[in-house]
Amino acid sequence: MDKGDTKDLDASEAGLGPATDVQLVAVPTHVDGEKVMGAAVAPKQTNRHLLPRHIQLMAFSGAIGTGLFVGSGSALARAGPLGLVLGYSIYALLVWSTFNAMGEMVVWLPVDGSFVVFAHAYLDDAWGFALGWLYTVTNSLSAAGEVAAVAAIFNYWTDSVNSAVYVAIVSTSLVALNLFGVRIYGEGEFYLSLFKIILILGLLVFTFVVMVGGNPQHDAFGFRYWKNPGLFNEYIAKGSWGNFLGFWSVFVQAAFAFGGPDYIALAAGEARAPRRVMPSVFKRVIYRLSVFYILGVLAVGILVPYNDPDLGSNKPGAGASPFVIGSVRLGIPVLPDIINAVLLTSAWSCSLELFYASTRSLYALAVDGKTPKLFRFTWRGVPTVCVLAVWAVTWIAFMSASNNSLTVFNWLTSIVGSGNLLIYCIFHITYIRFRRAQKAQGVTDDQRPWFRRHQYTYSIISLAFYILIFITNGFAVFTEGRWSIASFIFAYFSLGLFIVCYVGYKIFSRAPMVKLASVALHAGRTEVDMDDGYVEPEPKTSTGKFFRWLWG
Repeated sequence: MDKGDTKDLDASEAGLGPATDVQLVAVPTHVDGEKVMGAAVAPKQTNRHLLPRHIQLMAFSGAIGTGLFVGSGSALARAGPLGLVLGYSIYALLVWSTFNAMGEMVVWLPVDGSFVVFAHAYLDDAWGFALGWLYTVTNSLSAAGEVAAVAAIFNYWTDSVNSAVYVAIVSTSLVALNLFGVRIYGEGEFYLSLFKIILILGLLVFTFVVMVGGNPQHDAFGFRYWKNPGLFNEYIAKGSWGNFLGFWSVFVQAAFAFGGPDYIALAAGEARAPRRVMPSVFKRVIYRLSVFYILGVLAVGILVPYNDPDLGSNKPGAGASPFVIGSVRLGIPVLPDIINAVLLTSAWSCSLELFYASTRSLYALAVDGKTPKLFRFTWRGVPTVCVLAVWAVTWIAFMSASNNSLTVFNWLTSIVGSGNLLIYCIFHITYIRFRRAQKAQGVTDDQRPWFRRHQYTYSIISLAFYILIFITNGFAVFTEGRWSIASFIFAYFSLGLFIVCYVGYKIFSRAPMVKLASVALHAGRTEVDMDDGYVEPEPKTSTGKFFRWLWG
């Protein structure tokens, strides 16, 4: 596509009209001059209106929300400070590998639906169908969980208002920000993410100041709680085995707290100049993982001893946050209210991103003809029916009106944490197949837009670890006196959902997995689907150059 065609393309692809009568077409692609027929897909209806600053903030803030700010408290109570840091650090390496694998595929094929499309093209339709529905259901429930968490945060100040009021306000805001164009969503997520980043950086500075004596008690406590009560806590069993089980239990909590590459991948189809922007996004992820997550849980273990009775409690809102517990222990007034207020914007941002991701994965299924035709309807480039469908799922949060909001949040956390583990397993399976297909079709490194060396090996190792963690994520249910049908379902619901979708579709379609040499590496997408051809002018001022470096 010529660069001069960009303006005409933007006008023709505006997507302002309804798309209920979209015609599915099979589009040929080319690999090394050889014609490969891809899957039948609908013409592109969404708009590339997400700017580089939107994408970068989405990447840096990710799904940082209640999982880190509140949920890390219960993980500390089980594992102890060193067990918590080790668990998050190891899981961070796994997520870094997952980002790299997904980054290679996204930069190669930056289209609507991203990993759902990849599973369809590089594995088979049954894998794509099962992954699409697993992701949509899991993240819709996660969005509902964050909405319930926002209600719990409001309850920190007063419980005189029924939680249903807060749920209605938050869920309606998610629809409003998603329904009127992706640029509106991008701006909303951008500013909410800024608050989130300011919060975590502020909490890290706060931790350092108080640990060296900058607190009302003038107590330079440093790493005191790492000595007393100690580095590890015993969980379920006694001694070293109990310490190990406490450490191992951190992984499911981390799976919920860590934002993965899926949010960025799903935004690739609506990002301006994705082939230029996306590599810089994936290159910087290691800094986000190091600063936000690892330093964040390090601060948690410094502020609060693992045997504090308030950790993992059902206190409303930020009352259960280890950061608030730590400030209360030090006798610092007002700060808990400030943390609660900023935490409110953090959880709101997280719910917005989860909501967006759910709608786009559902739309990816619709584009590939795996849902009723109605779900392909777009208005102003937005998959309107998909937005309304996910909105309906978030109504589960109304359960918090009759149950404790934090209880509802914990139920959904259990389902989502294990679901993310399974989803990341499938990401690596897809990547391994993608790389094997590239090699079979003679694609060399200089033909790949962006890649990490040795990522194929990293993905095999990561896949093995994810499978091990997923299989054992519900180990506490099988210990003496802890059996619970509900807990078992929460731990393995995602696997049951995936198997039902995969086997059901396989029986229905009986479509075999294609040979590596015949895999449609571009999934039947055209250049119009993959990039907008936009070239941003080079900045001339020092300020412009700084922001170009900052946003990519």
